[in-house]
Amino acid sequence: MSQKVNENEERYAQSILKPPPPPIQPYICSILNDFHEERDFLANHIFPQLNELCNSRGTYFKAVDLRWPDVSTLKSFPSSLLKQHSCLQSQHLIKLCLDYVKSCLPFFICMLGQTYGDFLPDASPFLCSKVTDFSRLSKVEQNLYVAARNGYPWVLENPSCSLTEFEIIQAAFLNEPDLQYFYFRSGMTLLKTLKEEKEEVLSSSSLNNNDEKAIIGKLKAKIIQKGLPIRFYSSLSESGELVFKDWSMVIEKLYPSTNVTEDIDYKHLFECFYHEKFMEESKKMFVISKESNRIFEVLERFALQDVEFEPNSAVSGSSPDSGWRINPLTTCKSILLLSGERGCRKTTLIANWVNYFKKKHPHILMIPHFVGSTCESSDIMPVIHYFITELQYRNYGTQLRTDDVNDDPNILVFSLLVEVFIASINSKPCILVLDGIEELIGIYGISGQKAKDFSWLPKSFPPHCKFIMSIVSSSMSYKSLCAHPDVKTVELISIAEEEAKLSIFNQHLCIPSHDPFLQGQGLREKANLNPLKLTILATEFKECKIFRSEFPCMKEYLEVVFIQDLWELILKHWIEDYSWTFKKKTLISGEGLDGWVTDALCLLNILHCGLAEDEILQLLDMLGYRNHYVTLVHWTAFLNATKEWIHEKPNGLLCFRHQSLRNAVEHKLLGVITPVRESSPYAFWNPANHKKHFHQVLVRFFQQQTAFWVCQELPWHLKMSGSWESCSFLSSPNITDFVSKIRIPSFWTKLHLLHYWDVLAGAGYDPIESYLLSVAKIKANQCHKARKKSVLSVLECRILEVTTTDKCRSIFFIASLFKQMGHTGEAEALWLNVEDMLVQSLSLTAMLCMVQNTLGELYLEIGMIQKGFQYFQKTWSNLMCISPSDLKTDKNLVKQQGCAEKAKLDLY
Repeated sequence: MSQKVNENEERYAQSILKPPPPPIQPYICSILNDFHEERDFLANHIFPQLNELCNSRGTYFKAVDLRWPDVSTLKSFPSSLLKQHSCLQSQHLIKLCLDYVKSCLPFFICMLGQTYGDFLPDASPFLCSKVTDFSRLSKVEQNLYVAARNGYPWVLENPSCSLTEFEIIQAAFLNEPDLQYFYFRSGMTLLKTLKEEKEEVLSSSSLNNNDEKAIIGKLKAKIIQKGLPIRFYSSLSESGELVFKDWSMVIEKLYPSTNVTEDIDYKHLFECFYHEKFMEESKKMFVISKESNRIFEVLERFALQDVEFEPNSAVSGSSPDSGWRINPLTTCKSILLLSGERGCRKTTLIANWVNYFKKKHPHILMIPHFVGSTCESSDIMPVIHYFITELQYRNYGTQLRTDDVNDDPNILVFSLLVEVFIASINSKPCILVLDGIEELIGIYGISGQKAKDFSWLPKSFPPHCKFIMSIVSSSMSYKSLCAHPDVKTVELISIAEEEAKLSIFNQHLCIPSHDPFLQGQGLREKANLNPLKLTILATEFKECKIFRSEFPCMKEYLEVVFIQDLWELILKHWIEDYSWTFKKKTLISGEGLDGWVTDALCLLNILHCGLAEDEILQLLDMLGYRNHYVTLVHWTAFLNATKEWIHEKPNGLLCFRHQSLRNAVEHKLLGVITPVRESSPYAFWNPANHKKHFHQVLVRFFQQQTAFWVCQELPWHLKMSGSWESCSFLSSPNITDFVSKIRIPSFWTKLHLLHYWDVLAGAGYDPIESYLLSVAKIKANQCHKARKKSVLSVLECRILEVTTTDKCRSIFFIASLFKQMGHTGEAEALWLNVEDMLVQSLSLTAMLCMVQNTLGELYLEIGMIQKGFQYFQKTWSNLMCISPSDLKTDKNLVKQQGCAEKAKLDLY
């Protein structure tokens, strides 16, 4: 048994240590004015199937398909829209497309037919340095010039190529081709054999003229000769089948189905992956300095104090921590608080140190957590639960039933959750890392103030547990923690070395800048340039030149002293450069900072979890930007310019990367003082506060979406818009039907469901009465099941055939919720009701065993030992009547068998 546990521990550790593969986001490459039917067919029929397959493996599929709108077809449009569209198409097109090809690598889908696209015939290479009058260049030359100055100088060596060929060169010829597929469209007649097709392509490539068919033939020949994967198709359905087959194999290769096993909690595993991904991205921006080396040494000495490794005591086959010896006579402190001003790169340093320490000391258990990296990572209770789950996995292996922990109603009481946390850190040596603690919030069971003052921390930690936290030195949490008797403080001083500053600036540029203004009078003479400000300046220097002269712009930025003021100036430029509005729209900010960019930033700011880009475009439509005014290309152009600050999480949802930008949007655009997540629903009574408007828009939007958003976003916006009564939809039969289908609801989902009912109870709504009414409807065959089509809302349901199993599952879920609310009597009555329904249906299933086992556990918990024993006997007897083959294949039955066995042993 111990060998099996050790194998599971090792397997789990390997799954955590292995960097997660990226989400599958192929770039769609084809001639701009061709392949509209193929693109539409794939987008509407094939890509949704691939995304569904990815979702089952814990990732997502999103094709990046940049289609340029035809502005000339619009009857009326703002002058700012025409200006932006003209600027993007005449100067920014090649750069934007190559940027996205690069960001999507190694994934690439290319479709080629008989057309080649726009190109410069007889063009000769030219140098950027010899261009004196940019306005006299043609549109294609301007595009080449901008691309060459922004990281793609090789385009000037091949100025006669079309955009499509540039994309292919970037994806397949300048990078190692790996997961890239090419689809050649043949005529709609009978397909030639592959050999005949290749011969025709290769023969056409020998022509040395500007004939379009000959040029596209040469391009196809180069692709064939390189040995890249090529498919030929003659119909839409055939192209769809080929794409689905190829990319299903890609998904299987990166996210194999064999990895999806019963004994690993994948909800927790994906959360770990998100933190690993966050660290990987942070590592890219790290610059070594004297100060970083000093902090690395301080952190390592602290982590290793009081713990010594004895290699001789670590026998073969023992657990990784068996060779560690604890010094029992320690006088050292167990909590290290790394502080510094906002923007001094604490997170980047912590992420790199964690990576360094794990490689140097692989046998030490280290658990990092980055506040804000996922939608759950800012709430104090899910943060503590994350550490508990990770510690239990590492200490006891994957045989631990985490749903046992999650089903315990005590785990939802903050004080008891802290007790479990303290017990977990007492088990074995460990190092916990919690970055960005000033951004922690409290949702259920604890106020935001208590979450941040850390009064819940024990007075002392066990000597073998080290807790490293990072914090902004001006925050209230810093003052509270400094008074803790077990805390040691270390300050991270902002980088003062000039070379380090220039390295930070240049690492964000495609081509390092040697301009004397930036190297001399600009950057070197400014003493107030911390790493965050340098990063902001570098990203703006790289992007602002598209719409404005970069040096006057940078001079204006350098004159700004405070980060908040700098962000407000940049927001103004973003809105001027990328946004537009209509006469009928009212100003949001009151300062002329209006338009779709303002609206998009405000929406991202008040969201609970985040939004995908297609959802943002739908919301912009709802806000009045219809008739294709704001297209995917306009959005991607803005997102490409702001990609350092608007971050796409591993689940495909967008959010702000840095708290300083969130603060600027809250203050400048939303008109709020208290952070959105900590503010009261009544704050919108302030006339300068625009939150209520956006919360109401999001309520309307999420009411039309699929059931995923039922517990994730909708209740939050109902609460924050003051629509308390609408939250009662959570008890409706169709919503209950959906939520009950989630086999193991996450801790975060349960926490928020109980929180919203707690809020409703305070407003006079009785959750018990509401759910009992739903139970009556379910029994009376008035249960509504959500339609399966994703285009339909979970609130728009039709009566379908509802089986006894459906009814029992929903009522069982309601009973479980009652127990977690502390209403044991009501829970018992419903579970007995479910048992009776299942017995009368004469179907011996895992659900009946589960209900009887649950009743046994309930009676045992409330002191009715004899009755509990009777129900465990029932469970065991029913399991004995099930065939061994069913027991082997039905994982739920195996699980119930284990529970019944354990309960019998406990009773004896």
